[in-house]
Amino acid sequence: MGNIKCEYNWQNTGHQVWYDGTTQETLMSTHPKQFVEEWDGAAGGSVNDGTMIWNTVDVGSGSTQAIVADDDKFLLHIPALSGACDSVLYQNDNKTFDVGNELVLEAGVTLAVAPGTGVCVVFGMAGDHNLDKDSVTEAAWFRLDASLDLKVETDDTTNNNDDIDTGITLVAGVKHIYRIDFSTLSDVKFFVDGNRVAYGTTFDMSNLSASEAKMQPYFSLDKATGSGLGDMNIEYVKIFSNRD
Repeated sequence: MGNIKCEYNWQNTGHQVWYDGTTQETLMSTHPKQFVEEWDGAAGGSVNDGTMIWNTVDVGSGSTQAIVADDDKFLLHIPALSGACDSVLYQNDNKTFDVGNELVLEAGVTLAVAPGTGVCVVFGMAGDHNLDKDSVTEAAWFRLDASLDLKVETDDTTNNNDDIDTGITLVAGVKHIYRIDFSTLSDVKFFVDGNRVAYGTTFDMSNLSASEAKMQPYFSLDKATGSGLGDMNIEYVKIFSNRD
């Protein structure tokens, strides 16, 4: 951990925030609503199946959704076996987070391997789950398609920004801190390790209705066919927002 720093108007959100000056991880915030998941608990997948907070989708032989043994991480994995796979961590379409309340999502994520042929990786905030990620009509997330080329996307049912390249090529096995800032819905912002990315595009999500603005944290690996490999470790999830 680096030196702890503090900003009184963090990223122009109007909130005071303490953060790690080296990694840029947010440590404490004055947002009224705060959610933190650190994966401290029993290893394995069944502990998260049907709980009050998290749920999983497991499609295809050999896919995995589990807390890693003796490590505070959650693993999503799809194997290098031929066939359709979907490995998802989400909140069972119970959408209790309102991005219209100036919400900020932050997650520490590591891709252990480069996504293989046909593998799509997304993580961020989303509406209802869909096996076809392009059919999710309300979402803001980071995306990778069969490579380590990092892209970002938003969709508010009207304004659709697909596959916007960040110019960043990730390195397998290296953790990054990803942040999506919904403080201004007409200009949603994406950050990697504290640095804004894809700032040449305006991500306008202001068309969301009150019900559509209700979303859930969403992490997914999927492939429709083929033998591509995918492996994601989620170290933590933090969500800050105002209250309704």
